[in-house]
Amino acid sequence: MDESHGQSGLDRLLNTKLTARTLLTLAVVLSVALAGCTGMGGLGDLEDGENDATGGNGGDSGDADDGGLGSMVGDGADADDDWFNLSRPGYYAFDLAGMDEQTGEQVTGRLVYDIEDAGEEVTTSVDYEFGDEQYQSTITAPGDEVTGQLFLTPAHKPVLALQSVSLLYYFEMGFTDPSVGNRKQTTTDEGTQITEVTEERSYAGIGCSFVETTVDGELSQQGCLRGSDGGIAPYVATYTEEGDLELEVELVEYESD
Repeated sequence: MDESHGQSGLDRLLNTKLTARTLLTLAVVLSVALAGCTGMGGLGDLEDGENDATGGNGGDSGDADDGGLGSMVGDGADADDDWFNLSRPGYYAFDLAGMDEQTGEQVTGRLVYDIEDAGEEVTTSVDYEFGDEQYQSTITAPGDEVTGQLFLTPAHKPVLALQSVSLLYYFEMGFTDPSVGNRKQTTTDEGTQITEVTEERSYAGIGCSFVETTVDGELSQQGCLRGSDGGIAPYVATYTEEGDLELEVELVEYESD
């Protein structure tokens, strides 16, 4: 992918552009900040960092305090609150679409995690395909080690996108849980950016709040977010500066034992 599609650094992160370079940066950050979290899905307790400045008034939200951020990246939600948790038996299937980073062409794909109980361990089968890129693997390991073993594989990039859209929303909106009507307008180097929660949706039975971010009226990112204790988003779509679909990840099947 041409470097013009993304910029590195905190400014680009907060401007909600999830390019491949941003995802790589987030992978490094999350690998440190969330080390030891069983499912790496929950956002923890954000109540200390919440504010009321996003309630549909279009104003800037207040600065997040250190307590909210520390809770979000340091503790993780209880395993029972995470719908996506690779440490326990379950089945997850995602449809993928977006841009091939090498050719720039639009491609489709699929990601499946099939996790079975193996006594004190779990057996995790992964089947990933995105355009010409493929990855298959089966591992048997203690549940709390599975995510670490899968973290740097190609198959985990869509999961990072689902995690990142939630993190970016909380940074942008002042650590306030998503609810319809939450809206923030800011001026960035790229133009007028608006982030707004528009409606309630459901993907494979997982309820969520649908969020859109536009820059000068053009779609930049979409996501469907859970509350702070509800696990990662079941849907995300990001777009290049030219308006092309960069990556779409959609939960289409889900089962949990």
